[in-house]
Amino acid sequence: MERLRPLTDASEAHRAEQVLAVGRVFLAIGALVAIYVDPSEPTHYAWLAYASLVLYALYSIAVLISLRARQDSSPHFSRVLHVVDLLWPTYITTFTEGPNSPFFMFFFFVLLAAAYRWGLRETLITAAAAVTLFIVQALLLSFGPSLIVGSLAGTLELNRLIIRAVYLLMIGLLVGYLAEAEKQLRGETAAVSRVMEMAQVETGLRGTVQAVLEEFLHIFAADQALLVLQEITSGNLYAWNLRNPPENLAASEVSSFEIPVSQEKLYFFPTPGETWYALWRPNKSVGSPQVIARDSDGEWLRDAPLAVPEGFRNAHPFSHSLLGTGFHFRREWLGRLYLLDARLGPSRKEELGFAHKLVRRVLPAVYNVYLLRRLRTRAGTIERARVARELHDGVMQSLSAAAMKLDLLRRQKSASSSTPEEELAAIQQLLRDEMAKLRELMEQMRPLDLLPTQLVDYLSDLVEKFHRETGVNSQFICDAEEIALRPRVCRELGRIVQEALMNVRRHSGANNVVVSFTLRDGNWKLVIDDDGCGFPFTGLFTQAELDAARKGPLVIKERVRAIQGELSVESAPGRGARLEILIPLARSTR
Repeated sequence: MERLRPLTDASEAHRAEQVLAVGRVFLAIGALVAIYVDPSEPTHYAWLAYASLVLYALYSIAVLISLRARQDSSPHFSRVLHVVDLLWPTYITTFTEGPNSPFFMFFFFVLLAAAYRWGLRETLITAAAAVTLFIVQALLLSFGPSLIVGSLAGTLELNRLIIRAVYLLMIGLLVGYLAEAEKQLRGETAAVSRVMEMAQVETGLRGTVQAVLEEFLHIFAADQALLVLQEITSGNLYAWNLRNPPENLAASEVSSFEIPVSQEKLYFFPTPGETWYALWRPNKSVGSPQVIARDSDGEWLRDAPLAVPEGFRNAHPFSHSLLGTGFHFRREWLGRLYLLDARLGPSRKEELGFAHKLVRRVLPAVYNVYLLRRLRTRAGTIERARVARELHDGVMQSLSAAAMKLDLLRRQKSASSSTPEEELAAIQQLLRDEMAKLRELMEQMRPLDLLPTQLVDYLSDLVEKFHRETGVNSQFICDAEEIALRPRVCRELGRIVQEALMNVRRHSGANNVVVSFTLRDGNWKLVIDDDGCGFPFTGLFTQAELDAARKGPLVIKERVRAIQGELSVESAPGRGARLEILIPLARSTR
């Protein structure tokens, strides 16, 4: 699949030339060592062979030094080196027994270089050029002008000439095929990685689906992609559709729609296997197609029956081919991916197998985006409910009390045990307290963007501000020299400390609070410890145990879960509480 061949940028091409330059140096030095150990070879023009090998070794070292000094290698530079590498064995074997030369091995290096630089086609072209030069050299040695024949060494042995020519072609085919297979494998791996990187929570589910479908359209040269999902519990069906725009037109937007349950069989019709490809005659999407399918056991089926419903064709017309693959996510969703008018090459089994593998590796990442978005939505709902509760239980009740007291003062006509000044002072203090709570609430609702370099200073300022406003003895401890965390994790950690200190202020009645952030045994550890009244339970509870018992700080639990951390809460009523959040280093940097 030519579309999957990895793109070779300038740096990668330069690195390949450096590797070949090192190999060229070793080959030249090895040849010098060989003729030094066995001085009987070459038998003719030994001085010329030695001098040529020395010059070739110097040339190889010069090329290596040049490549070390250069920042990149142009395609023209690579072709020049390749031509020199091809002409060199022709030259050295001409003066050392011709086709019978012990330096025939230099031709092998040229073939390996072509395979390493490019692929099968270029390697076969190089092999054909080498065989041509080899044959021309042999003919020149045997049937050329007497002056040339007398000047050069070597005789024509037809059997050896044929065998060595076949060797060159066979080795060219072998190393070219291996290089092409390796590049194809690299291309598939790069495609899987590239598509999986597009599954980003930040872009949302719609943006992720569009990016993934665009890549499927490109890889399989399809005109349209259709992703259909069915929720198993409810039976509801949803679809995303993306068309490949014509050239010179802007990329189209993915469209999403809900499918009536009555049309389930139009999209989940019987298929011959998990992944299949159907090809009709040109411009004929009716009749019996040629079908190749892969079943759940990995067996290949040919010419299996496939009947595409007429309603599917009408809703999503295509001209000549249809590629489909089914999948499921746990026991929650069933899905089908259709690629309309996909164009597969001659190796249809390999390409269809790659489609099967790609879908099963990429779509779970899309499903994870869906889960994380749902978790964020749930966390946002919980946060809004908490804000509404805070406003109702705090501000609304306090304002209602202030209004009642003001009404009482207005209605008061006779002297009472408390003077109007005392009542007004109490109302004023009540309003001040609620203003402070409102400022605290607004601080929590304000967007928080933290970089790793800002996290420690932010937490330190937060603890110091808490001490100034409450009078509670507060201490922040951090012994980490460098914070290697993603900004999203930093943001959630800041919110967790903010929420924890607010809970201490409102509910614990603590006199001392210690916040520590350290790196221990490959885990980032955030601890909030106070000596207040504690939670209404005793002992140490993990997050799973807190969830099962419906205990613990709800907002903090959701934020810890969002960053894939591990929460534990230790409480002793009347003696304080300790919150400990562990974040594995491997997760915090991904």
